[in-house]
Amino acid sequence: MVEIPTYRVRASDQSTVEGIAIRERRRSTEKKVTSTVEHLVLECSKYEQERESLMDVVHEQCGENNWNARCVEEDSGMRYLVGLDEECNMTVVDAMKDFLLHAWNKREGC
Repeated sequence: MVEIPTYRVRASDQSTVEGIAIRERRRSTEKKVTSTVEHLVLECSKYEQERESLMDVVHEQCGENNWNARCVEEDSGMRYLVGLDEECNMTVVDAMKDFLLHAWNKREGC
């Protein structure tokens, strides 16, 4: 599993990046939680509504049984969601982009 600290952010505006990084470090320290991509996309209760929209598309495109089988793989189905699996299509990738956009917007409001 790849762990990505919540305070690592890249953007062109350094002052904005520094502000976000400081807020994220405080949140991580206060909650003592290590965020991972898998946690954000598949588990975090903050993004349940966004995840439901994503999973509707995933189930429609690959089938619920097929998705459930992918979830027990080493990558928890993440390769499929980001388009690295040859069976994935752009509809799923677009849904994943929407999920990330909405999750990030919600996160910035915290």
